[in-house]
Amino acid sequence: MKSLLKQSRSFLLKSRGIINKVLAFGKVIDNSVLIGTHHKTGTVWMANIFNSIASYYDLKCYANRGNKSFICPSGNFDIFLQDHSFFDFDNLSNYKGLHIIRDPRDIVVSGCFYHTKSSEKWLHLKREEFGGLTYQEKLNSYSSFDDKLIFEMENSSRNVIQDMKSWNYDNSDFIEIKYEDLIQDIDLNLFREIFHFLGFKERVIPRLLKIAYRKSLFSGQVSNNKHIRSGKNQQWKEHFQAIHEERFVALFDDVLIKLNYEETKTGWLDR
Repeated sequence: MKSLLKQSRSFLLKSRGIINKVLAFGKVIDNSVLIGTHHKTGTVWMANIFNSIASYYDLKCYANRGNKSFICPSGNFDIFLQDHSFFDFDNLSNYKGLHIIRDPRDIVVSGCFYHTKSSEKWLHLKREEFGGLTYQEKLNSYSSFDDKLIFEMENSSRNVIQDMKSWNYDNSDFIEIKYEDLIQDIDLNLFREIFHFLGFKERVIPRLLKIAYRKSLFSGQVSNNKHIRSGKNQQWKEHFQAIHEERFVALFDDVLIKLNYEETKTGWLDR
C-alpha cells in the first residue's frame, strides 16, 4: 500500500510539473519535428540538444540510435531523431525536419579513426565475410593507415555515403544543413534559422539557442565525448592520397558534386 501511495504521489507530482510548464510556456510548437542524421554527421550532438529541449519543455522525444528499422514512433510524438535518416513518410504528417550531411571524405576519415577503438556492439560481432573477425579486428588488421581508409571507404562509410546520396533533397519540409557550417555557427545564426524553420514559437527561441550553445563543442562546456575525436572539417586533406581519390570516385561517382562539396568528380586532391 505504501509503495502504491508513493507511486501515485510521484505520478501526481510529475503531472503537476508538466501542467505547470505548459501553463508557464504555453504550446511551444504546433507540428512534429524530424531530425535526420547519418553516422559521423553530428548524431550525438543533435541528440543532446533536442533531448535537452524536450526535457525542458516536456516534449515527447524519441532518439533512434543504430536501429535502421525504427523509422516511425508509434503514437504521438513531438521530436524524432533517426540516425540513418530513414523515415516512414507514408505515416508521417504535419512535420518539419532537419537533415544534416557532411563531406563524405571526412566521414571516411572520421569513421576510420572511430571504428578502430569504439566499443559499439556492432563493431565486435564476428562476421563471416571477414573470416570470422569482427569489423574492428578486420580494420585493425591493416598495418597501413592508407589501407585502413580504403577498407573503411569500402564498408561502413560506403553505406553512409550511399544513404546521403539517395536522400530526397527536394522535400521542402526539410531544411538541409551541412555539418561543416553548423560546427562554425558560434553566433548561432544558423541554429536560429533551424529552430524557426522547425516551427518553434518565437518566444522560446532564446532558450533553445542557449541549449544549443551549451551542448556545442565551440562553447567549451562539452565534456570529453568518446564519439568525438576532432570535429573539424576537411580532415581528408591530411590523410587522402591519390589511391584514395581514385577508389572514392570509383565507388561514389559524382556524390561530391551532388552534395555541393566539389564542382568536378576528380582533381580535387591536387587542389
